[in-house]
Amino acid sequence: MSATPPTKDEGKSLARALGLTSLVIFGVGDILGSGVYALTGRIAGMVGEAAWMSYLMAALAAALTGLAYAEYVSRYPRAGGAAYFVATTYRSPLITFLVIFFVTLSGLFSAATAARVLADYAALLWTDSPEWFKHYAVPLLYVCAIGFVAARGIVISSVANAICCAIEITALFFIIIIGVPFLFSGEVNFMNFAEPTDDLLIPGSLGLMMQGAALAFFAFIGFEDMVNLSEEVKDPERNVPRAICWAIAITSIIYCLLVLVVICVLPPELRSSKTALVDVVRKAAPWFPVQLYSIIPAFAVFNTGLANILMGSRLLYGMAKGEHRQLPAVLASVHPRWQTPLFSIVVVLCITATMVISTKDVGRLSGGTTSFLLIVFMLLHGGLILTKIKGTVERARFQMPIIIPICGVLVCMGLMTSRSAVDYQIAGILTLVALMIYAVNRYILKRTVVEAVD
Repeated sequence: MSATPPTKDEGKSLARALGLTSLVIFGVGDILGSGVYALTGRIAGMVGEAAWMSYLMAALAAALTGLAYAEYVSRYPRAGGAAYFVATTYRSPLITFLVIFFVTLSGLFSAATAARVLADYAALLWTDSPEWFKHYAVPLLYVCAIGFVAARGIVISSVANAICCAIEITALFFIIIIGVPFLFSGEVNFMNFAEPTDDLLIPGSLGLMMQGAALAFFAFIGFEDMVNLSEEVKDPERNVPRAICWAIAITSIIYCLLVLVVICVLPPELRSSKTALVDVVRKAAPWFPVQLYSIIPAFAVFNTGLANILMGSRLLYGMAKGEHRQLPAVLASVHPRWQTPLFSIVVVLCITATMVISTKDVGRLSGGTTSFLLIVFMLLHGGLILTKIKGTVERARFQMPIIIPICGVLVCMGLMTSRSAVDYQIAGILTLVALMIYAVNRYILKRTVVEAVD
């Protein structure tokens, strides 16, 4: 892959406005996001009263991968995240392209799924409104709103994130507080698993626990979004690694407490409800106006969408500049006043809006994309192992022993055995699409620099 000369936009940079606290708040809000409302009940119903073990396993996997990201960003503190790390480690245009393709898709599917969640809650609040308003107008207005906030600058985005995060965490802590008395009732066996299904690759309770962990793991991967903000963080070599560690620690505790509350408060037949947290409030605090919990998830959804739009646009921006440029240089252009990658934001919003309009079943497609993310994380761990063995890169400010990325590879391999066959079929189809795009650019159009958006 040949080097690309700097463009006129290369000299412009993003505003470094985020400190450690702001980044931790951003990470906590992103990792919790809308997934806490969608996944907690589903995992509790799937795994049974031992569901907390799945969350602990997922937290361990997230911590190992988050630590790998932390060391990478202390070496390369710039936007681009996993794609840039892979590009500098493996020097392979094809591998880098595939990472760009799937990391970007995962973020956009997540944002589109969040828009669909908001549409579902709108259907509950406005039961008499027409279908087009609930299923199309509401999610598209949501996409435009988060796009406007993202475009106006990282400071405004950070403030919006902090407000949404404060509302969401307050609501979650309320659920934990009203559920604490039920934790000591003695009526629940926290080592009891549900009946395993026949389609598990690993049979028995272990396979069931790993299946729950594989589902919960993707609720933790907001550290990719955090890393893509590196060029907007003060002293990123120091603050980004610390923020990743704090965000994963805080959210791990919250997730485990919430699933314990769901298990203790709700009977088995209600644990797998899509509105399990609302059902907890209904039973543990019948005096509380439960209608509020039809509105609060909107703030969590806004957080999720904003974080993923920021991540996707910064990934495009980061990979459209510098020596390892993989995307058109126009995506690296920065608005002179707002200091945001405006063109990248517009591209990301258009793709997200198309997903929202074209299908209501974004979750199935995102399952295939997130399955490929496990391979991306394995590549990152492997690259870090090679870097440590070769010792060719200068010493990083944040370093881990080599056993951490080795364990990261093993844990990711374990989680891969718990994904469904359908997810891997979708991942295979998307991989073929990515390879076709790569081949057209590389061999038919004869481009020495692959442009992923063509």
